[in-house]
Amino acid sequence: MNPELQEQLMRQEQVAANEERRIHILDQILEPAAKERMKRLALTRKEKARAVEDSLINAATNGRLGGKVTEEQLIQMLEQISGEDNTAGGSSGGGKSKVNIQRRKYGFDEDDDDDNDDDLM
Repeated sequence: MNPELQEQLMRQEQVAANEERRIHILDQILEPAAKERMKRLALTRKEKARAVEDSLINAATNGRLGGKVTEEQLIQMLEQISGEDNTAGGSSGGGKSKVNIQRRKYGFDEDDDDDNDDDLM
């Protein structure tokens, strides 16, 4: 077998093993509600979720976590990180995300939808 291919396969196995270990640690330190919130966060903001997970794993491996993390504790942590992002030159929306909904405007006016027979003659 090609040595480069073997090396690539070994790297992939190592990445998979690290990810499996990471998931196992998160399963042990997060309560079910907090784990569900992390999954929802990862759907929209992968980088932020990854940063929070890294921080939680680091705290757990260094013995700074006193039990399982609740959803409330996770929310506080997320708010803290959002506050740091805003002061570090992130969005200046005061910590809240703002969604703008723009409705499409169509070129119809009142004259276009009349049913007069006068237009046909």
